[in-house]
Amino acid sequence: MEQPVPQVTRKVLPNGLTLLVQEDHAHPLVAFEAVVRTGSATEGPWMGTGISHVVEHMLFKGTARRPVGAVEREARSYGGTSQGFTTYDTTAYQLVSNKEFWPQGADLMVDALFFPSMDPEEFTKERQVVLRELKMGEDDPGRTVWNLLFENAYRVHPYHVPVIGYEPLLKKLTRKDLLEYHRSRYLPNSIVLSVVGDVETPAVIRRIEELTSSIPPGSVIPQALPAEPLPTAPREIRKEAQVNLGVVAVGFPSVSVSDRDLYPLDLLAWLLGNGPGSRLDRALKETGRVYSIDCSNYTPRDPGLFVVTMRLDPDRIPEAVRGLAEQIARAKTEEFTVQEVEAARKALLSDYLSGRQTVTAQASDLALNEMLLGDPTFAYRYVQQMGRVTLADLKRVAVQYLKEDRATTVKLLPKKGASPLEGPVSLKSSDESSAEKVVLDNGLRIILRQEKRIPLVTMQVSLLGGVRYETGATNGICALTARMLIRGTRRKSAQEITDLVREMGGELSPASGRNSLGLTIEVMSSELPRAIALLGEILRQPAFPAEEMEKERKLLLGELKTREEDPFSWGMRRLAAILFTKHPYGLDPSGDPGAVARLRREEVTAFYQQVQDPGQMVVSVVGDFKRQELLDLLKNGFGGLEPKRSKPVSVPKEPPLTSMRERLEKTSRQEGLVMIGFPGLAVTDPRVPVLDLIETILSGGAGRLFTEVRERRGLAYTVGAFAIDGVDPGAFVLYALTDPANIQTVRQALLEEIGQLRSAPVPEEEFRRAQQGLLGAHRIARQAQGALAAQMGLDELLGLGFDFFRRYDAQVQTVKPSQVQELAKTLLDPQRCVVVIGEPGGEEKNPSLRANEVIEAISH
Repeated sequence: MEQPVPQVTRKVLPNGLTLLVQEDHAHPLVAFEAVVRTGSATEGPWMGTGISHVVEHMLFKGTARRPVGAVEREARSYGGTSQGFTTYDTTAYQLVSNKEFWPQGADLMVDALFFPSMDPEEFTKERQVVLRELKMGEDDPGRTVWNLLFENAYRVHPYHVPVIGYEPLLKKLTRKDLLEYHRSRYLPNSIVLSVVGDVETPAVIRRIEELTSSIPPGSVIPQALPAEPLPTAPREIRKEAQVNLGVVAVGFPSVSVSDRDLYPLDLLAWLLGNGPGSRLDRALKETGRVYSIDCSNYTPRDPGLFVVTMRLDPDRIPEAVRGLAEQIARAKTEEFTVQEVEAARKALLSDYLSGRQTVTAQASDLALNEMLLGDPTFAYRYVQQMGRVTLADLKRVAVQYLKEDRATTVKLLPKKGASPLEGPVSLKSSDESSAEKVVLDNGLRIILRQEKRIPLVTMQVSLLGGVRYETGATNGICALTARMLIRGTRRKSAQEITDLVREMGGELSPASGRNSLGLTIEVMSSELPRAIALLGEILRQPAFPAEEMEKERKLLLGELKTREEDPFSWGMRRLAAILFTKHPYGLDPSGDPGAVARLRREEVTAFYQQVQDPGQMVVSVVGDFKRQELLDLLKNGFGGLEPKRSKPVSVPKEPPLTSMRERLEKTSRQEGLVMIGFPGLAVTDPRVPVLDLIETILSGGAGRLFTEVRERRGLAYTVGAFAIDGVDPGAFVLYALTDPANIQTVRQALLEEIGQLRSAPVPEEEFRRAQQGLLGAHRIARQAQGALAAQMGLDELLGLGFDFFRRYDAQVQTVKPSQVQELAKTLLDPQRCVVVIGEPGGEEKNPSLRANEVIEAISH
């Protein structure tokens, strides 16, 4: 598990600021990460107000030198992004820029960090945004359970206070509070600043010294917090909420990040419940007692919690809790096998390597570890220490820390009468029939579904488009068009749109893919009139400003530069281009750098005029609204769209695949990638539920690929399958990340599993388990408003009907094992597939894979 120690330069400046610099010349990017020694647990007299989080929201809102909105605009102009996040112990800020602008990026980061203006009007708006975030968190089962767990596991230590604070105290915060808090906490001697990327270390040190030399150190407020006494008896909290599934979390007192038992406890958590194949996954998920289960060892600055979380049917909670207790008892009395431990260590190493591929991840890693441990390269030593954990260590910490009388258990249960389950397979909710379709005079279809549980509304506008409307020369025009829709109208600038959405406490985002493009907005119910008016204006009167287009083009090109960092994105680009030689599904939905660089504003405008047809558009709305009032608003907002009666786009038909096509390409990664693609199905094909079941049978912790390729034969770190459906037939893909020495063996193993599906029916027990798993996954995915609005809108747009999600469950339940074998024989032919292999040992290449056209490549 030996890995090279990152070469990090550490320098403490005269004012106490700790500066870390690491050169990484792999990509022309630079990341800045500032970590401040203050978080929700150290708010002192402001405890419970969430002031740390509010200041984080305000920091990039303007400075003494930069007016409101200038920081974000400037960051965009550098081809970069900025964001912040708050924890119990720290507050952190990230800024990424292209390498040419790193000196300006450094100035921007320092200015925002030390000289924020805390503009009064912006504070009023941002406090409303945070209040909305708090309300949304109350409706998030995961966050609700987390807060309940910490509130009850900690009675003395301030970790019992949620990071976001309490609503009454948050409402009382003033701008004066923010200024005083910032003055007393944001001191150079309380901050670590890391810089990682395509830079020269001496130049970075000179620049940061120049920017911070006039900032004096300050008096650091002591942060000694009261120690939490160990529980003397188990604690249990039950709460009813508007959820469809039960959520159970069990927490045991753990250690701090600096404790020597961190390593065996983290490894124990991985072995017990970190994903498919873990002991809890096999004992509880694969047996159908839970839909999901995971285990983690949360270790902040002070002692944290060892947590197990389950999602399950409420009536299965008792047996699931018993099953958990059995596995914990087993960990105390039986040693893990050497094979289990070695597999976990490999997975941890893979996780470590994967997590350090981007400059942002590296900068975050360095700064946080320096702040909490005084060791910026701790992650490297962490991996080393994991290799030294013994089987005896694992048993010892299980006995020492996982004690039943110290456990805090939280049970989040559906409210009585709320969408009960009617048996183990039937997952239909009692209120799903409330969705309806209304068609306006111009042909626009509107899908409505009322949900009164929270005062929020999600609205999605979906238009036919995607790569089906592109060629190699215009690949990326759909993605760029979607992004440009929110960058200005004839009456509003991009900044005015951004300000209006923030004022509403909303979120507005564009999207594009293989078959469509669209916009999604989420707002409080009271803001629905303004949200609909804004969306209507965007769709009717987009301006596509030339200056904004250049900004978005630069941002999109920056994103395209990073896509090769992800092995799956790397593999899918190549696999699609070989599988689809004529059909535009062979194009990348994100775009081609050369095509994006050449696109003209006139082309983007013309493309939007082509797809802006209300007859090929769907608006789906889910949330808390009054039906007639909403319909009136939608008619006013969207009724003015002129019908065009557009003809369906002409798409080249993909010729049948008649043989195996294979491509081997050298990569600079340390892991090997195997991807195998077969021709797939269109979304309207009645066999889609059968193919989804094949995916479920092959994938997941109970799936054949994981069981055979990873668990039994130990050939791969990650392995699975997924289907890509579209208006036209898509693809079915198998994938595996493996040691380079095992690439060909894994390739053969994946094809052998397909052969098994083709040669024999799936056993009844395995088949029923797959059915329940698939139905449960779809139910979980439908809980969020945004997910349901997206599903209904796209289903209607692509010809399935807005209520397809209700019919889908019944279709899955009627599938027979013989149909699985029949479809596997028809569709998954090893003699007619595409194989892509990424083999470590060379430089990355920009592939030219399409046979019918030459795509200009841009060197990164």
